[in-house]
Amino acid sequence: MTKQDGLNKLLDYRSSMEKILTDIDAVLQLHFPEEYALAYQHWMPQIRTALRDDTKWLPRGQYSMDYTINHISDQINGSLDKGVSKFIK
Repeated sequence: MTKQDGLNKLLDYRSSMEKILTDIDAVLQLHFPEEYALAYQHWMPQIRTALRDDTKWLPRGQYSMDYTINHISDQINGSLDKGVSKFIK
């Protein structure tokens, strides 16, 4: 497996996690609205924010899965002077 294959797996897994979170969201809304309200206020935003740089949910600083993926992508492309890598020395 190449590094690019590994990066593609990470992207696929993140998409799967987002789909699962959307499915959980739907089940909670439909069957457990009281629990949904609490989940939406607490742990669901934490997960969404950790997966992407989506500060609509919660600002977490720069260390999200997006940050990791961008850093890996920079390394694969041999470009340590661009993107995320230019800030890491």
